[in-house]
Amino acid sequence: MSNDSGGYGEVVNRRQFIRAAGATGAAALAGCSGGGGGNGGNGDNNENETVTSVTPPGQEQVYDTRFVSATNNGVPANYHLNPDATQNYDDIAGAYVFERFAGYNFQTQEFELVALEDWSVDSETFTLTIREDLNWDNGDPVTARDLITQFRLQKKTNAPIWDFAESIEQGEDEKTVVFTLKSETNPRLLKHAIGGQLDRIYAHHPTFKQFLDQDASGIQGFAYEEDVIGNGPFSFESKDKQSWKFTRNDEYADADYINFEEVQLLNRGENTALQQGLRGGELDGMHSLFAPPNIAKSMPDHVQEINTPAKWGYGIVFNHDHKHFGKVEVRKAIAHVINREAVAGNAGPRTKATPDVITGIAVDDQERWLGDDMDAFETYGQDSSQEDKAASLLRDAGYTKSGGKWQDSDGNTISADYATPAGWTDWTTATDTVVDQLNSFGFDLKINSAPMGDFYGNYIDNNFALGAFYWLPGGARSSFPFYPLRWEMQCPDIDGGHAFPTGEKTIPGMDGGEMTINPLEEIQTVAQMSTDEEATDTIRRVAWHHNQTLPFVGVTEKQEQTWLSSDDFNTPASNDPVLGIKWASQYLPRTGKLSAKD
Repeated sequence: MSNDSGGYGEVVNRRQFIRAAGATGAAALAGCSGGGGGNGGNGDNNENETVTSVTPPGQEQVYDTRFVSATNNGVPANYHLNPDATQNYDDIAGAYVFERFAGYNFQTQEFELVALEDWSVDSETFTLTIREDLNWDNGDPVTARDLITQFRLQKKTNAPIWDFAESIEQGEDEKTVVFTLKSETNPRLLKHAIGGQLDRIYAHHPTFKQFLDQDASGIQGFAYEEDVIGNGPFSFESKDKQSWKFTRNDEYADADYINFEEVQLLNRGENTALQQGLRGGELDGMHSLFAPPNIAKSMPDHVQEINTPAKWGYGIVFNHDHKHFGKVEVRKAIAHVINREAVAGNAGPRTKATPDVITGIAVDDQERWLGDDMDAFETYGQDSSQEDKAASLLRDAGYTKSGGKWQDSDGNTISADYATPAGWTDWTTATDTVVDQLNSFGFDLKINSAPMGDFYGNYIDNNFALGAFYWLPGGARSSFPFYPLRWEMQCPDIDGGHAFPTGEKTIPGMDGGEMTINPLEEIQTVAQMSTDEEATDTIRRVAWHHNQTLPFVGVTEKQEQTWLSSDDFNTPASNDPVLGIKWASQYLPRTGKLSAKD
């Protein structure tokens, strides 16, 4: 894995995985798998069993109960547990075997340490202290040597932390590692660099040391599927074409909270099969599954829906080299025409929100970061189609309307294919709505629905005009505007295939005059700002640049839907703050708040 675009290891992983794995893999990473006909599952492999119980010395009763969920990444027999080999790594399975560094609580907007006992930042170093009681499931303690091996391997693959760090060494004891920073760095950026959903401790030194002297292709080619040594709540037991199986890890630091013996992840690729699995009792939970209102309403009373912000959603990406869509007036006209609330209403009113203003900041974070300046930002019509403003912009750019279609000065109609991924059912509806609105206004767009590999490949190769794409990178990192504002300019998920110009430019000023800005250079300076207050002015300037130039048009932002059944398990109350940490089905066992019933 390489990352030549400045430190988006997690999202580059996502892109490379998607290109290799196709639609199913993409859907899993995005938390949004497609619809279509389901197969209903295999009852032989998923029956919850409460047969016998055992009571380990010094612990509460542990039941011989199996928690059944599913993976939609692909056939388990073809996947493995090496996060550095992203092509066939099953992150859903890895979440049970490897402990995360920290969990970001989307309710409190704070990190909660998990595998770490402490983390601290000063002007030159970033120090991590591993929990004293964190062990591998073979009984070995997790030590600084393991983390140093892991991060040195990740340096080969350009993990995000190496945007800011230049070296790592053991600290004052075998449970402490210290990064030496390239320069003084915003602590929030450092924590987000290792605190994502996929950031876990997995490199047992005796297993992974063989790759330290190899180039990146060595670790990236390692299919970790035999003798897997984990440190999470469950240990790898087996996998086949139908499922993954994991057993309770007695060495786990919080094993006392886990009172059931087994987790099974069934191979289910289709939304309908997963929805049927929850309704029919085949599944006890699903970490992320889109369900439209009628399906959500049809769930049994014992199936609980948990919503958390995705910091991710449907947007429009432009080819900025295109003869029409490379013009800011055309992009602004499109933004004015699209009624975002109408799109959300059609694509999923229960689980879709729309941004108040169009810029690269997530919906819930806009007011907090933009403050009183938010009133100056162009809304482009959140709940209306502002066709008069759009028409004025096109006329100023030399376009005229003839026969109901907009044409340039050479008589060329604004016509193009509108790219969209096949199989993402809510995105298909959103695309239908957007294209219908634009064509009604006078564009001539044709929907081009493509399999995931082709969809991404065309974007990466700059072989497109405009189309659907997520406008935020997603996850906890999207909550800090540094990441999404930079992401919209570089878009590493498509290798910058949208060709957005990032150099110095003069744009309308927030006060009515003009302003000169180099947006990429300015946002990079936030990394050296130690407080949010210090970063606010720069973030507002770059956000204003995005509002005026539109690298993307953000249309909707989704709420994640996690599902838990209380038929055989105790689950938390719907207002329990712990549900703010993703994903509940994976995170809760370690807290004792997802436990087998007596």
